[in-house]
Amino acid sequence: MSSSTRMVGTRAILFLPARAWLAICLAAASLLVLTPKVRSENDDDFFETRVRPLLVKHCEECHGAKKAEGGLRLDSRDAWLRGGDRGAVLVAGKPEASLLIRAVRHTDSELEMPPDGKLSDAEIADLETWIKRGAVDPRRESPDATQQQLTLAQARSFWSFQAVKKPAVPRAADDHWSRTPIDAFVWQQQQKTGVLPVADADRRTLARRATLDLTGLPPTPAEIDAFVADQSENAFAALVDRLLASPAYGERWGRHWLDVARYADTAGDGADYPVREAGKYRDWVIAAMNADLPYDQFLREQIAGDILARETLSEISPQEYARLVTATGFLAIGKRYGYKPSPDFEHLDFADAIDSLGRSVLGLSLGCARCHNHKYDPISAADYYAIYGIFKSTKWAFPGGEEHQRPADFLPLVPPATAAELDQTKAEQLAQLDREISTLELNRKMLDPKWFAGGIDLDLEAQAIGKPPGDPWFHAGPIEILAEAQSPFTHVHGAGTRGVRVGSGQTHDGIRYVFPEKLRATPDRSMHFTIDFRTVAEATQKGAYRFYLGRGVVESLAIECSVTPTEFAIRSGSDWEVIRRVEPGTWYTLRLTIDPAKKTYAGIIASASDSTAFEGKKLGAQWDGVIDCFICDGIGHVAGAAAARDLDNLGLQVAPFGKPGDVAPDRKVASSAVNPEQLDAQIKSLTERRTALASQPVYDVAYGVSEAAPVNVRIQQRGEPERLGDEVPRRFLEVLGGETVPANAGSGRKELADWLTRPTNPLTARVLVNRVWQWHFGQGLVTTPSDFGVRGEQPSHPELLDYLASEFMVQGWSMKWLHRQIMLSRTYQLASADHAENLQKDPGNRWLWRFSRRRLDAESIRDSMLAVSGGLDRSEPQPHPFPAVESWRFSIHNPFFAVYPSNHRSVYLMVQRNRRHPYLALFDAADPNQSVDSRHATTTPPQALFLMNSPFVHEQATLFARRIIASSTEDPARIRFAFETAQGRPPADAELTAAQEFVAAYRQKLAGNSDESPVWGALARVLLTSNAFLYLE
Repeated sequence: MSSSTRMVGTRAILFLPARAWLAICLAAASLLVLTPKVRSENDDDFFETRVRPLLVKHCEECHGAKKAEGGLRLDSRDAWLRGGDRGAVLVAGKPEASLLIRAVRHTDSELEMPPDGKLSDAEIADLETWIKRGAVDPRRESPDATQQQLTLAQARSFWSFQAVKKPAVPRAADDHWSRTPIDAFVWQQQQKTGVLPVADADRRTLARRATLDLTGLPPTPAEIDAFVADQSENAFAALVDRLLASPAYGERWGRHWLDVARYADTAGDGADYPVREAGKYRDWVIAAMNADLPYDQFLREQIAGDILARETLSEISPQEYARLVTATGFLAIGKRYGYKPSPDFEHLDFADAIDSLGRSVLGLSLGCARCHNHKYDPISAADYYAIYGIFKSTKWAFPGGEEHQRPADFLPLVPPATAAELDQTKAEQLAQLDREISTLELNRKMLDPKWFAGGIDLDLEAQAIGKPPGDPWFHAGPIEILAEAQSPFTHVHGAGTRGVRVGSGQTHDGIRYVFPEKLRATPDRSMHFTIDFRTVAEATQKGAYRFYLGRGVVESLAIECSVTPTEFAIRSGSDWEVIRRVEPGTWYTLRLTIDPAKKTYAGIIASASDSTAFEGKKLGAQWDGVIDCFICDGIGHVAGAAAARDLDNLGLQVAPFGKPGDVAPDRKVASSAVNPEQLDAQIKSLTERRTALASQPVYDVAYGVSEAAPVNVRIQQRGEPERLGDEVPRRFLEVLGGETVPANAGSGRKELADWLTRPTNPLTARVLVNRVWQWHFGQGLVTTPSDFGVRGEQPSHPELLDYLASEFMVQGWSMKWLHRQIMLSRTYQLASADHAENLQKDPGNRWLWRFSRRRLDAESIRDSMLAVSGGLDRSEPQPHPFPAVESWRFSIHNPFFAVYPSNHRSVYLMVQRNRRHPYLALFDAADPNQSVDSRHATTTPPQALFLMNSPFVHEQATLFARRIIASSTEDPARIRFAFETAQGRPPADAELTAAQEFVAAYRQKLAGNSDESPVWGALARVLLTSNAFLYLE
């Protein structure tokens, strides 16, 4: 054996040659890969909430107990295993090899299921995910009696539905071991089961355990030394208090709650749209943990924070208002379904929210009552839809989707009245800029050669004589450009050479011009129109022709005028009114001025010798404020064929026209002192200002929920929104009281929050205490932390659970109080040592005879590396640099995905639903698509490869090496510093010797290189990837 491998105990592997070390890692990991998948509670949950409803809706009618087409039934796990006439329908873990997936994808014309229509992409993805996860199906064909639904009467005697009562603390005469009430309960069970607790952990181990447990970061050597040196009775209590006061505590324990809350920074569905404001809810959770917000209030704010904010508006600060509204992100933050905000998808969104609420707070799988009464627990479909009604009476923020690509209905972090005022101010500012830009743009176009005084030239002078007009005109019937159709007036355009003649023809024959620039009405700006016209002298027809102004081809009428050979009329509202007599062969000029504020118009119709004015005439009642179309056709106020007419000098603009009279042919409206470049610069400047103002929010918003119109809902039979049963009033679960929402109480979310957190609720405190216990010890007193129902496990220490739950409520629902009780117990402070007899009796450590060794979670591994290397950024994290919302075009074929580099703590890394962060997924971080109550650590070859080859690990090792070099000039001292910093302890003598030889051998290979960083970087990598670093003792 080489000297480089002479180590003691299990740590000998750390200094093996790299090739041998890699081989061992891969071999060990391969054993785990070949081991059958351990079924988890979350697999059952996924089936019950995502797969079973799909099968009931689309499959079981033809493949169930009553009918089994093709010999195939899909109503139980046993039936899946048997398959049908075509053989097995799925291969667990391999969707691509499963007949079921081929059928639902409709890629084989001979095998398309369901036959009446393909499943949605989301439903197919759920089936693929289910098969990848092992195709877990908890259904059996012949359930035994213990699996039948618990009745309400039976529930009263079931342990979790009984009231929480504080039991007496055991006082055994022979108990010389216990220090706290927790220890007394644990000791009592140990005596019954015949196990004995191991010795207490040493002080260094205890300091590292407590620090990583409460903060997710390793202690510094100085912090460990200070604790070891403090021999006072309260030394550990003081350490715990210091850690609880650290901001790092909220970051660590906030992450635990975010697992349960299914937190992510994206929305899910196919396109996985970013949720820019999700981080505000994450930060709220962290702040609430650090402030030790009482757990009952913690829940109330997350369920009804917006209501609490509104009810206490006069008593709270703006910051407190914003904080309360942000808390409702708990409900909104789940996976969203649907590519647009639509009632078509809300039943899926509500299913996620209801099930997550039930599991996280009550430890009940409420989602299993969506299609039918719960198979096991005393939860009816009526219970489910009573809660559904509460959520239906709630307004949900929409994050964006493939069809509706912009976020909507996010909650203002200011009161409604303030938000409305700020919105109005911004709207007015934008409108003012729009008016200024529009005026400048019109002036700019008037400087163009085609823009003469009075507006658009309409290109008549560019048309060919003797032919119908071409672009941009539209025409029908006998129309042509003629020299004799030129108006004699030059007050609008200069003297020209041609006009347009519209001959007599069918009613709809005529001419139409669509203005390239729409004029949009604003209250403080008039709109002006002009046209010169005459009825040809030899006309014999008696009908009327019409002038139309409005948006589109009679889509939104503003003004209609009508002319016969002898009279001119206008429409005022719904009535025609004759204004004056006219003569065939005589040219007239018509001026119209529109007043949008008054919704009226005025005008002048004049010949060369006289004029007639009119005013106060009503615009079209349905006019929408836009004019972009002029029409002259034969639909006037007098029926019959309309006479032929000549038209010229049309104009539409916001500036008033001059009085009738001769003017210079090419006179411009805009001053010649203004050149195009100046106007272009002004337009650009104002446009940039408008864009900036439009994109700048006038108040912050949160991704949460708010009140909507209260409504009760009807039961959706078999979970299908189209099959409705009886209406159910909004109320609480019948087994927990069943109180209904009072009339005029709004959605009922505030009442729901109160019902959940009242001290008489038997579940809420028990569930939270069990979660905290699990997060400290790795396993709860109830090992199914989100299932306290019939299918869940019984508590190992029921009296201890009730003692802590009752005291937890008495102590103001304080989580920090609960931490102290647990951590100051001797049970928590036990060593992780093995004990042969105990291992035989209790291999799973159910009776808590030792502290269970466990691997650090993904976040703690990464954060610890950053902390040890000195690379951890403790500044306030900034929001994720998502692409600008204006650019969002994500779809199921082009979903959002990004990994943003950061040296902040891992709780601040972006979490995506559809494509998870590669590192977090690799090291078993929570799947944000469901409420995760516990993480199951795996050991896989890719993990070992990451630790050995990842640029991140190498970078941290290099930084750590610099710290090691700077700590001393002597190798032994450097090695001690490295061990104490990374592993919280000094090296054993044999480890020190082996490390010195390792460093010397590495240095010799780099002979001639004065840079010591590679040498100490190699040692740093070994320490950062060692079990002593990666595991919590």
